[in-house]
Amino acid sequence: MNNNHFKIIIPLYNCEKYIKQCIENIQWQTYDNFQCIVVDDISTDNSLSIIMKTIGSDIRFRVIANTEKKFALQNIYEGILESKPNNEDIIITVDGDDWLADDTVLEKLNTVYSKSQCWLTYGSYMEYPSGQKGKFSVQIPDYIIENNLFRENQWMSSHLRTFKYHLWKQIKVEDMLDSEGKFYKSAWDLAFMFPMLEMAGHRSKYISDILYVYRQHEFNDHQVNHLLQLQYEREIRGKQKYNLIIEKE
Repeated sequence: MNNNHFKIIIPLYNCEKYIKQCIENIQWQTYDNFQCIVVDDISTDNSLSIIMKTIGSDIRFRVIANTEKKFALQNIYEGILESKPNNEDIIITVDGDDWLADDTVLEKLNTVYSKSQCWLTYGSYMEYPSGQKGKFSVQIPDYIIENNLFRENQWMSSHLRTFKYHLWKQIKVEDMLDSEGKFYKSAWDLAFMFPMLEMAGHRSKYISDILYVYRQHEFNDHQVNHLLQLQYEREIRGKQKYNLIIEKE
């Protein structure tokens, strides 16, 4: 069994009610070969002080406190760079108001990556407080993968999103930028998942186990500005597709 190293990136803004649970859930993982980068996007509540108190002297965590507003995608992009990953390191994104489903999530992911030799995983999440399985927890059919039709079909590759750094680094930065040259503020997961799914092909892996809990509330992107989300989604789907990678660089 491989001893994979995970880089967990947590972007957040005004999550004082939730961030303690998010961080503690990572601290309690039974598999501890990870580094966690927590990026506070100039929160105006007590998020930062709660983060610092919760982390304490845990050297596996690093906190970045922004001095200017950057939003989730730019925070993820810069957080990954700050983590200085190796090609084989596995990146995980967790929103500051969500949490991993249990204390064995990293252990399960290590097993999946070791046994399947995949480059990317997507999978199954539970919505909170309903307890229902997320509607985007769907395995991508083979015909979509084999014909590179990810952008023409419904969105299926949601939480928990994990991927090898060697895959992430081949995404062109401009494909994460909107028509004004700024990092997408909504629908941003599509901006990096479509390219990686296209490059990975069958080296992507669907995980049916619930690994992630997604908190439903009024500040979710689709609740704040659904029309903008749809606009960005159309824009991202219309971008040039990536070619399948036969062997990693």
